[in-house]
Amino acid sequence: MRKLLALSLLAGTLVAGSAARAEETIEVGGVGAANAVVWAHYIAEAKGLYAQQGLKINLDYSQSNAQVLQALTAGSTKMALAAGIADPMYAFASGAGIAIVRIDGQVGPYALEANKNIASIKDLKGHIVSVDEAKGTTMVYFVKMLEGNGMTRADVDFIYAGATAARFAALESGAAAAAMITAPQLFTAEAHGFVNLGYDTKYAPDIPFTAELVNRAWATSNKETAKKFLAAYSAAIQWFYDDKNRAEALEILGKVTKMSPDDIAKSYDFLRQIDYFDRSDEVSVKKLENFYTALHELDPSLNLDVPKLVMQLD
Repeated sequence: MRKLLALSLLAGTLVAGSAARAEETIEVGGVGAANAVVWAHYIAEAKGLYAQQGLKINLDYSQSNAQVLQALTAGSTKMALAAGIADPMYAFASGAGIAIVRIDGQVGPYALEANKNIASIKDLKGHIVSVDEAKGTTMVYFVKMLEGNGMTRADVDFIYAGATAARFAALESGAAAAAMITAPQLFTAEAHGFVNLGYDTKYAPDIPFTAELVNRAWATSNKETAKKFLAAYSAAIQWFYDDKNRAEALEILGKVTKMSPDDIAKSYDFLRQIDYFDRSDEVSVKKLENFYTALHELDPSLNLDVPKLVMQLD
């Protein structure tokens, strides 16, 4: 009996050791800190969706898309999560070995929050606004908002911050009169007395926001690993959209952001309302071309063959 028990324990140890060895780690980059637009990642972690694929994800946040792209291009990270689309387009046009493998944010999730003495977008003339970069993703949306109100970039001044938290800080400190802010911070801003001047979806409903990126050389050599990541991420998005999971989804994001439960709940409802997450596993070149068209209007010097930026893993 003791011999059988010892053999059984040894077999269990070997199986556990084999499972541990089978787990593969992926270094992934992201912008800012835990927030609503990377909800799917935290769902995939909490529900064991990565683990089911034999993966462990090390997510490292940087303060700007540019820093995320530098790490990805250098190969210190292998994938990038929920990256604003402008920087990858510029990087690829400059020869960076990166590719888009999925769109996650299929619309912009931003509100233009302003201090209480600003009643409308037109009132921003001559004031300072905080966006991500001079040719960045939130700038693309903000310019569309300006155009919808008969204005141009020349009508305002800018300060740049790559993450929503940093732009919110600029707004709260008074360094900016308005800022492009996403959930859940946009609801925190309103609770603090700031004014919502409008959502970017009203002005740019067909322009996507973020995508999953890969280091192209790594993905070429590790296609199955990249596909496993995307399978887990896609499953998390489907889980997010299941009505019965609402309460658990709020709990998952609340644990990592430490933000107000009320703001988390509003964020969930907001992202559902605008149908934020792209449920398709196939990269829509048309959506990316919509973004490129808007970015090219902002910067005619950018020339890009959009389909070549996409890497289909199947």
